[in-house]
Amino acid sequence: MRFLILLVLSLLASEGECDLLRDSVHVTSAAARPNNELWCYKCLAEVPDDRCADLRHNNSALIHKCHNDRRMCMVKRFSFTTSTENSTTLPKMWALERNCTKHCEPGCIVIGERTKLYACTSCCTTSLCNYGSGSDENALDLLIMPVAVLLLSL
Repeated sequence: MRFLILLVLSLLASEGECDLLRDSVHVTSAAARPNNELWCYKCLAEVPDDRCADLRHNNSALIHKCHNDRRMCMVKRFSFTTSTENSTTLPKMWALERNCTKHCEPGCIVIGERTKLYACTSCCTTSLCNYGSGSDENALDLLIMPVAVLLLSL
């Protein structure tokens, strides 16, 4: 069957014209995209003392090459606070993840009243940029400040 198609195509092309099969270049959409040269830290911490949570030391083992459409680095931090009538604790981390990602929505989600659960995500697009704490410090300050103001007014 392939031979028959080649024979028909060669008969249709007149002498001196280019051969359709040999002179054209076909590039898939994946091949047309530039290579992904992004590197991110990749790890999971479940305690604050884990080397994934604190990247101030030698972290070469945590560096990971991003592939395909994963063109952003991210940090997700899960933490909580507890409140009483008189005080609110500082946020305590219970998990932190660093990785390459395809989609990333930065910001914090907060659930709860007396015990508040925080899920904060930060995103960046340069190599090894996901070294931060993963908490959106400004968002956490805004959430904790009203409690502090209330306590000072008592």
